[in-house]
Amino acid sequence: MRFSAEDAAWSQLRSEYAGRWSIWRSDAGRWYATRLTRSLSRAEMDRGLIMTASGENADELRAQLMAQDGLASHVISG
Repeated sequence: MRFSAEDAAWSQLRSEYAGRWSIWRSDAGRWYATRLTRSLSRAEMDRGLIMTASGENADELRAQLMAQDGLASHVISG
């Protein structure tokens, strides 16, 4: 069976963020990720953390998730 570039990107993202984010594509082709960890506190959300990220493509979603990782480490250490 042959996989498309989007399928490969989806598999890569799922592997990179396994256990932290559930990643899927909508029927319209938009990419989404929802945190698999506990709900965020109001303070975490006020600092910019989000429960669900989205992007037009895999690269845009990856950028969102990387930004969330950066914010999360800043929130934890700050």
